Amino acid sequence: MTNDLSIMANEGIAQIMRLDRVANNIANVNTPGFKAFQLYMVDVELVDEEGNTQSSQGLRSVADYSQGTIQRTGNVLDLAIEGEGFFTIQTERGNAYTRDGRFLVDGDGKLVTLSGDHVLGKSGAISLDGDTIEVGQGGAIIVDGAEVDALKIVNFETPSALSRLGESLYSDTDNQAGMRVEEKPTVQSGCLEGSNVQVITEMTRMIDIQRSFELYQKVIQTLQDLDKLSTTRLGKLA
Repeated sequence: MTNDLSIMANEGIAQIMRLDRVANNIANVNTPGFKAFQLYMVDVELVDEEGNTQSSQGLRSVADYSQGTIQRTGNVLDLAIEGEGFFTIQTERGNAYTRDGRFLVDGDGKLVTLSGDHVLGKSGAISLDGDTIEVGQGGAIIVDGAEVDALKIVNFETPSALSRLGESLYSDTDNQAGMRVEEKPTVQSGCLEGSNVQVITEMTRMIDIQRSFELYQKVIQTLQDLDKLSTTRLGKLA
Protein backbone atom coordinates (compact mmCIF):
# COMPACT_ATOMS: atom_id res chain seq x y z
CA MET A 1 0.00 0.00 0.00
CA THR A 2 2.82 2.39 0.91
CA ASN A 3 4.49 1.78 -2.44
CA ASP A 4 1.22 2.46 -4.27
CA LEU A 5 0.86 5.75 -2.39
CA SER A 6 4.42 6.69 -3.31
CA ILE A 7 3.78 6.01 -6.99
CA MET A 8 0.56 8.04 -6.99
CA ALA A 9 2.28 10.89 -5.14
CA ASN A 10 5.07 10.93 -7.73
CA GLU A 11 2.52 10.96 -10.54
CA GLY A 12 0.77 13.89 -8.86
CA ILE A 13 4.06 15.78 -8.58
CA ALA A 14 4.70 15.11 -12.28
CA GLN A 15 1.33 16.66 -13.13
CA ILE A 16 2.21 19.76 -11.09
CA MET A 17 5.47 20.04 -13.04
CA ARG A 18 3.59 19.71 -16.33
CA LEU A 19 1.14 22.39 -15.24
CA ASP A 20 4.02 24.72 -14.36
CA ARG A 21 5.59 24.26 -17.80
CA VAL A 22 2.31 24.85 -19.62
CA ALA A 23 1.61 27.96 -17.54
CA ASN A 24 5.09 29.27 -18.37
CA ASN A 25 4.48 28.69 -22.08
CA ILE A 26 1.21 30.60 -21.96
CA ALA A 27 2.79 33.45 -19.96
CA ASN A 28 5.40 33.88 -22.73
CA VAL A 29 3.05 33.78 -25.71
CA ASN A 30 4.03 37.38 -26.55
CA THR A 31 7.76 37.07 -25.77
CA PRO A 32 9.82 37.42 -28.99
CA GLY A 33 11.93 34.38 -29.78
CA PHE A 34 10.42 32.30 -26.97
CA LYS A 35 10.39 28.55 -27.57
CA ALA A 36 7.71 26.47 -25.91
CA PHE A 37 8.58 23.50 -23.77
CA GLN A 38 7.26 20.16 -24.94
CA LEU A 39 6.90 17.46 -22.27
CA TYR A 40 7.63 13.81 -22.99
CA MET A 41 6.86 10.78 -20.85
CA VAL A 42 9.85 8.57 -20.05
CA ASP A 43 9.97 5.23 -18.26
CA VAL A 44 11.58 5.24 -14.81
CA GLU A 45 11.99 2.68 -12.05
CA LEU A 46 11.05 3.45 -8.46
CA VAL A 47 12.82 1.60 -5.65
CA ASP A 48 11.21 1.30 -2.22
CA GLU A 49 12.98 0.97 1.15
CA GLU A 50 13.11 -2.82 0.79
CA GLY A 51 14.81 -2.63 -2.59
CA ASN A 52 11.77 -3.61 -4.62
CA THR A 53 11.44 -1.92 -8.00
CA GLN A 54 8.33 -0.86 -9.84
CA SER A 55 8.02 0.74 -13.23
CA SER A 56 6.52 4.20 -13.51
CA GLN A 57 6.70 7.18 -15.81
CA GLY A 58 8.36 10.55 -15.47
CA LEU A 59 8.60 13.69 -17.55
CA ARG A 60 11.41 15.02 -19.69
CA SER A 61 11.21 18.68 -20.66
CA VAL A 62 12.54 19.62 -24.12
CA ALA A 63 12.31 22.96 -25.91
CA ASP A 64 10.47 23.07 -29.24
CA TYR A 65 12.78 25.04 -31.55
CA SER A 66 10.33 25.32 -34.44
CA GLN A 67 10.03 28.68 -36.19
CA GLY A 68 7.74 31.34 -34.74
CA THR A 69 5.85 33.80 -36.92
CA ILE A 70 8.00 36.69 -38.16
CA GLN A 71 6.36 40.04 -37.50
CA ARG A 72 7.25 43.40 -39.02
CA THR A 73 8.20 46.21 -36.58
CA GLY A 74 10.03 48.73 -38.76
CA ASN A 75 12.86 49.13 -36.23
CA VAL A 76 16.13 48.45 -38.07
CA LEU A 77 17.71 46.88 -34.96
CA ASP A 78 14.84 44.44 -34.46
CA LEU A 79 16.24 41.29 -36.06
CA ALA A 80 14.68 37.93 -36.86
CA ILE A 81 16.44 34.77 -38.00
CA GLU A 82 14.56 32.95 -40.73
CA GLY A 83 15.23 29.24 -40.42
CA GLU A 84 17.71 27.70 -38.01
CA GLY A 85 20.26 29.53 -35.90
CA PHE A 86 20.80 31.68 -32.82
CA PHE A 87 22.26 35.11 -32.14
CA THR A 88 25.40 34.93 -29.99
CA ILE A 89 25.34 37.02 -26.82
CA GLN A 90 28.21 37.82 -24.45
CA THR A 91 27.00 37.62 -20.84
CA GLU A 92 28.75 37.74 -17.48
CA ARG A 93 28.54 33.93 -17.40
CA GLY A 94 30.02 33.48 -20.86
CA ASN A 95 28.49 33.21 -24.31
CA ALA A 96 24.78 32.55 -24.58
CA TYR A 97 22.37 32.14 -27.47
CA THR A 98 18.95 33.55 -28.30
CA ARG A 99 16.29 33.96 -30.97
CA ASP A 100 15.06 37.18 -29.34
CA GLY A 101 16.30 39.91 -31.70
CA ARG A 102 15.26 43.02 -29.76
CA PHE A 103 18.56 44.92 -29.91
CA LEU A 104 19.64 48.52 -29.40
CA VAL A 105 22.77 50.69 -29.25
CA ASP A 106 24.21 51.45 -25.79
CA GLY A 107 26.07 54.55 -24.65
CA ASP A 108 29.35 53.15 -25.94
CA GLY A 109 27.99 52.59 -29.43
CA LYS A 110 27.78 48.80 -29.01
CA LEU A 111 24.94 46.58 -30.18
CA VAL A 112 23.33 45.11 -27.06
CA THR A 113 20.30 43.19 -25.85
CA LEU A 114 17.58 44.75 -23.71
CA SER A 115 19.57 43.47 -20.71
CA GLY A 116 22.69 45.33 -21.86
CA ASP A 117 24.67 42.25 -22.94
CA HIS A 118 26.81 42.58 -26.07
CA VAL A 119 25.56 41.03 -29.29
CA LEU A 120 28.56 39.36 -30.91
CA GLY A 121 29.72 39.61 -34.48
CA LYS A 122 32.41 37.51 -36.10
CA SER A 123 34.99 40.02 -34.78
CA GLY A 124 33.56 40.29 -31.27
CA ALA A 125 31.33 43.02 -29.82
CA ILE A 126 29.70 45.03 -32.63
CA SER A 127 30.45 48.77 -32.79
CA LEU A 128 27.87 51.00 -34.49
CA ASP A 129 29.70 54.32 -34.70
CA GLY A 130 27.92 56.15 -37.50
CA ASP A 131 24.77 57.88 -38.65
CA THR A 132 23.20 55.18 -40.83
CA ILE A 133 22.90 51.55 -39.72
CA GLU A 134 21.74 48.67 -41.87
CA VAL A 135 21.67 44.91 -41.39
CA GLY A 136 21.91 42.77 -44.52
CA GLN A 137 19.94 39.57 -45.08
CA GLY A 138 23.11 37.57 -44.57
CA GLY A 139 23.75 39.26 -41.22
CA ALA A 140 26.20 41.89 -42.48
CA ILE A 141 26.44 45.00 -40.28
CA ILE A 142 26.63 48.09 -42.48
CA VAL A 143 27.45 51.52 -41.01
CA ASP A 144 27.37 54.60 -43.25
CA GLY A 145 27.47 52.35 -46.31
CA ALA A 146 30.49 50.28 -45.23
CA GLU A 147 30.37 46.71 -43.91
CA VAL A 148 32.02 46.73 -40.47
CA ASP A 149 31.16 43.24 -39.21
CA ALA A 150 28.66 40.40 -39.50
CA LEU A 151 26.42 38.86 -36.89
CA LYS A 152 27.74 35.64 -35.39
CA ILE A 153 24.83 33.30 -36.06
CA VAL A 154 25.37 29.78 -34.76
CA ASN A 155 23.49 26.51 -34.87
CA PHE A 156 23.70 23.27 -32.90
CA GLU A 157 23.80 19.61 -33.86
CA THR A 158 21.93 18.71 -30.64
CA PRO A 159 19.91 21.72 -29.48
CA SER A 160 18.21 19.57 -26.83
CA ALA A 161 21.56 19.64 -24.97
CA LEU A 162 21.28 23.40 -24.44
CA SER A 163 20.46 24.73 -20.98
CA ARG A 164 17.90 27.49 -20.58
CA LEU A 165 19.26 30.59 -18.81
CA GLY A 166 16.14 32.73 -19.19
CA GLU A 167 12.89 32.84 -21.09
CA SER A 168 14.67 33.12 -24.46
CA LEU A 169 18.34 32.64 -23.56
CA TYR A 170 20.32 29.40 -23.75
CA SER A 171 23.84 28.18 -22.98
CA ASP A 172 26.01 25.26 -24.01
CA THR A 173 27.84 25.04 -20.68
CA ASP A 174 29.14 21.50 -21.16
CA ASN A 175 29.88 21.90 -24.88
CA GLN A 176 27.59 18.97 -25.64
CA ALA A 177 25.32 20.64 -28.21
CA GLY A 178 27.79 20.65 -31.12
CA MET A 179 27.94 24.34 -31.99
CA ARG A 180 28.80 25.47 -35.50
CA VAL A 181 28.78 28.91 -37.13
CA GLU A 182 26.13 29.42 -39.80
CA GLU A 183 27.95 30.68 -42.88
CA LYS A 184 24.82 31.68 -44.81
CA PRO A 185 22.15 32.72 -42.32
CA THR A 186 19.00 34.57 -43.30
CA VAL A 187 18.33 37.62 -41.14
CA GLN A 188 15.42 40.02 -41.51
CA SER A 189 15.95 43.56 -40.25
CA GLY A 190 12.95 45.49 -38.95
CA CYS A 191 11.29 42.25 -37.85
CA LEU A 192 10.95 40.05 -34.78
CA GLU A 193 10.25 36.35 -34.50
CA GLY A 194 7.23 35.77 -32.31
CA SER A 195 6.83 33.02 -29.75
CA ASN A 196 5.99 29.59 -31.17
CA VAL A 197 3.52 28.90 -28.35
CA GLN A 198 0.16 27.60 -29.60
CA VAL A 199 -2.29 28.98 -27.04
CA ILE A 200 -5.22 26.68 -27.83
CA THR A 201 -2.97 23.63 -27.63
CA GLU A 202 -1.52 24.77 -24.31
CA MET A 203 -4.96 25.53 -22.84
CA THR A 204 -6.14 22.05 -23.86
CA ARG A 205 -3.10 20.55 -22.16
CA MET A 206 -3.78 22.58 -19.03
CA ILE A 207 -7.34 21.22 -18.80
CA ASP A 208 -6.12 17.64 -19.31
CA ILE A 209 -3.44 18.07 -16.64
CA GLN A 210 -5.91 19.48 -14.12
CA ARG A 211 -8.27 16.56 -14.70
CA SER A 212 -5.44 14.05 -14.30
CA PHE A 213 -4.27 15.73 -11.10
CA GLU A 214 -7.77 15.59 -9.63
CA LEU A 215 -7.94 11.88 -10.50
CA TYR A 216 -4.61 11.19 -8.77
CA GLN A 217 -5.83 13.09 -5.70
CA LYS A 218 -8.92 10.88 -5.53
CA VAL A 219 -6.85 7.70 -5.92
CA ILE A 220 -4.45 8.82 -3.18
CA GLN A 221 -7.37 9.59 -0.85
CA THR A 222 -8.88 6.16 -1.55
CA LEU A 223 -5.56 4.42 -0.84
CA GLN A 224 -5.15 6.38 2.38
CA ASP A 225 -8.67 5.44 3.48
CA LEU A 226 -8.00 1.77 2.73
CA ASP A 227 -4.72 1.95 4.64
CA LYS A 228 -6.48 3.43 7.68
CA LEU A 229 -9.20 0.78 7.46
CA SER A 230 -6.62 -2.01 7.33
CA THR A 231 -4.76 -0.55 10.30
CA THR A 232 -7.99 -0.27 12.31
CA ARG A 233 -8.96 -3.88 11.59
CA LEU A 234 -5.51 -5.17 12.49
CA GLY A 235 -5.71 -3.22 15.73
CA LYS A 236 -9.02 -4.88 16.62
CA LEU A 237 -7.65 -8.35 15.83
CA ALA A 238 -4.67 -7.69 18.08
